[in-house]
Amino acid sequence: MNTTTSTAPELIAQLFLQLSNIADNESYLQKTLDFIIGLAKSGNRSSARGRVYTELLERLSDFQEYEAGWDGDDALPLNHLVVKNFKSLLQESNDSDLYDWTIFPAANGTLLLQNKKRKSGINIGSDGFSYYTIQNGETKGENDLTFSPQAVIDVMKQI
Repeated sequence: MNTTTSTAPELIAQLFLQLSNIADNESYLQKTLDFIIGLAKSGNRSSARGRVYTELLERLSDFQEYEAGWDGDDALPLNHLVVKNFKSLLQESNDSDLYDWTIFPAANGTLLLQNKKRKSGINIGSDGFSYYTIQNGETKGENDLTFSPQAVIDVMKQI
């Protein structure tokens, strides 16, 4: 089963199928089921990683390979602090936070999170971030905000 395109119910079904192979050990099976139920109830954002998270991480990995001049002009490679910031954002978020967002490298070494459906973008820098959104033909946003994963998630939810 391909886990990058599987839904949560498919993954759970596959897990239970695998667990049925060891069902002879009822104590082990019960402990495993209790762990899974606890994990599902915990609401721990970092415990569940879905398709959106995986796709964003794969795109980031591709962009990290870009060298100076990747745009055929004078674009900079991704700044290592930008990568660190984006990874911390991924760790603090879940698929519902990230849904409909994708990333692109910016020529200045930052990352642009873009949401075409909401006509919005968030630029993640080495120590800050900015955002914009277009509503009713008017562009709104803020620059030079202090970066924290939660601050970016809050902006994503407000957009």
